[in-house]
Amino acid sequence: MLPASLFKSVEIAPHGTASESICTALRKAILEDQLQAGRALPQSELAAGFGVSIIPVREALKHLEAEGLVAFTPNKGALVIGLDEADILEYSQIRAVLEEQAAAEGVRNMSRVDFARVEDAYEAFVTGVEGPQGMIRSGVLNRAFHNAIYAAAPRPRLLEMIEDLNTRLDRYIRGHLIIEGRTTITHDEHKAILDACRDRDADLCARLTRIHILEAARISVDVFRRRQAGHNPG
Repeated sequence: MLPASLFKSVEIAPHGTASESICTALRKAILEDQLQAGRALPQSELAAGFGVSIIPVREALKHLEAEGLVAFTPNKGALVIGLDEADILEYSQIRAVLEEQAAAEGVRNMSRVDFARVEDAYEAFVTGVEGPQGMIRSGVLNRAFHNAIYAAAPRPRLLEMIEDLNTRLDRYIRGHLIIEGRTTITHDEHKAILDACRDRDADLCARLTRIHILEAARISVDVFRRRQAGHNPG
């Protein structure tokens, strides 16, 4: 049975479609690990829980399949997809290359207004990760900081590719932010990236971004290994 909490806080948006609301709810549950890899997603149970027909449920699952979060199997229907260690490393390496380019392009095209948005995103991360809910917010705030830099780049398809990779990796790469002391290191790395933006040093910003992403990937893989060991103690 699917967790009751999946259905409790979902309202079918009056100005959207049922499939969009269902897709948002399922994506959130997958990324927050409420629905773990291998979990079956029976369409009839989802339809009953959300109070809709099968059609919007199927549409939502197809969208999540395109995002790499769900797969359809002949015998079990829709399942939540998990990544293995090799997947995490490969996606992270691709992400580092793409975001390195986006960072350089962003700095080269950055206006004063753009930089002000980057500063705001930096401050939001610094203050937002404090307190008991900080770790929950950290992933979103971290992405917002980097996206504020990339938004200045006139490369819409590049940014779409980055967004797709981050959707696939989010539940794994956020693991580096829960390591004790890592938030302080992330602050320092973000500050160095911010300073490079301020100095309009595109090459430095790109290099720091690549290092930042690959280090986060290294730690995330370590967290992943420990979780796997915990699930398989024998």
